[in-house]
Amino acid sequence: MVDDRRELRRREILDAALRLIGQDGRQAITHRAVAQEAKVPLGSTTYYFDSRDDLLGQALQDVARQDIERIEALGDELKAVKTPEALADRLLRELRAAVKDRTAFIAEYELWLEAARRPDLRDAAREWCATEQRVLAAALGRLGSTEPAIDAKLVVACLDGLGEQLLAADDPVRAAAKQRADLRRLIQRLVA
Repeated sequence: MVDDRRELRRREILDAALRLIGQDGRQAITHRAVAQEAKVPLGSTTYYFDSRDDLLGQALQDVARQDIERIEALGDELKAVKTPEALADRLLRELRAAVKDRTAFIAEYELWLEAARRPDLRDAAREWCATEQRVLAAALGRLGSTEPAIDAKLVVACLDGLGEQLLAADDPVRAAAKQRADLRRLIQRLVA
């Protein structure tokens, strides 16, 4: 029971940190700001996280772990995809779902930037990206790609680029829907 409460408190703090990162950037992360956002005593943040860097690092690792689980589940779902168009449409649904929570989506990008600056976080970021590429490579291979690993890198890069563009859109969900034909065209060409 005590461990459950501790994990719940830790989760509340991480969630608050991610909200702050998404709203105001990584520079907004201080123990005091996170405690206030989480509505917990300041001592709680310092109990679970030794430093600001520790908090940012654990936030990245937590987001990466959650997204890896989501991607693995998506990989199981993609086994049923039979056409390049269906794959593009499914990936676009994932992108649209991600941009619905603009704050969380921005936080993910901020954490990627943090990993770019901090070598101790790069393994988590690389594993996250490798999982996405591996899952897409399997789907592309089943659709006929002759070089699924390379093609998966291209699709992931495309999705990342689209994601960055969507962050600047007034209505990112609507803007994502407009990318359907482009994403379909890319995947059709890769598996042709």
